[in-house]
Amino acid sequence: MNGILLILHLLGFGAAMSSSVGGFVILRLSRAAPADMTVLGKVPPVLIRVGQTGLGLLWLTGIIMVWTKFGGPENLPGLFWLKFICVLIVTVGVVMVSLTIKAIQSGDRAKVVRLPLYGAVNGAFLLLVVIFAVYAFN
Repeated sequence: MNGILLILHLLGFGAAMSSSVGGFVILRLSRAAPADMTVLGKVPPVLIRVGQTGLGLLWLTGIIMVWTKFGGPENLPGLFWLKFICVLIVTVGVVMVSLTIKAIQSGDRAKVVRLPLYGAVNGAFLLLVVIFAVYAFN
């Protein structure tokens, strides 16, 4: 069962990372070709949903594995807790991106400028999640 959970956990991470990278690419393309924004503007809400789903899968499988694989949080290595803090920051980042996208869709175009910052922060902390996970569990 833990093998299946880890597979789902890694798929969730892939979805979260692809959403982060995809959002960055869409923003770069929209700046390079503003006329294409009509089409490109349809992609971020889909990417947000992919990222939210991936993050949800990460939380669900991660919480289950804490008990099924490690016997509870007290048995986790110290670097796990640094990874966990990064996951919390990414979760807040995903919420911020989601709220910003909703505001933009409601007509507040001025909030578009926040998306590159949120994307960069999320991407950096997703990278830290990988680094801390490798050292915590290797």
